Amino acid sequence: MKKERTIIIRDPKLQKIRNGLRTILNLWKSDIKSSLRAKSSEFSEEGNFIKSREIQKKISELNLQYQLSICVCLHCGHSDKDMIFVPEMRQWLCVDCNSERVYFNNLRSNLKISNWQLGEFFERLMGEEGIGLTRSGAKCNGYAASERILNEMGVSKEKQEQFYELCEYYGGYCDCEIIFNAKPRFLEEDFNY
Repeated sequence: MKKERTIIIRDPKLQKIRNGLRTILNLWKSDIKSSLRAKSSEFSEEGNFIKSREIQKKISELNLQYQLSICVCLHCGHSDKDMIFVPEMRQWLCVDCNSERVYFNNLRSNLKISNWQLGEFFERLMGEEGIGLTRSGAKCNGYAASERILNEMGVSKEKQEQFYELCEYYGGYCDCEIIFNAKPRFLEEDFNY
């Protein structure tokens, strides 16, 4: 699909039918996976590892196809919600996760912290004035280092609050998680999710 498409079912009886069909498809997928795993085990026991790997690849493809289908939200994993197809992501999300995605996309767009400033911030946060990230570890104390660095950079408290809200959405709940989880998401050239 090339356009965003929302499928909303309001009638409770139809929702029950939809959810039942999704459950049946999931059970069918699980049954096929079990059969394929059994075949893979047989081939492994016989020493035919090439055939076993081929079957494992089929299992992975089956899982991927299911996860990308309208049957389940790729973000939260719920299968009992209305769905929306997001073309730039090429996947289905539940309406709730899509609303969250749109909110954080807007928050990201309105953040008004340039990529240059973000780069400087992340560099300083990784360095000695931040968490001192080395092969042997890092010193992390909540958001203490990032708050100090953002204050020194002249970023307003309001922008800092928005920044931390985005960081938490990206999995950055402390200074070191900002580096490991949020930094890659902030520096993505093509920001979609």
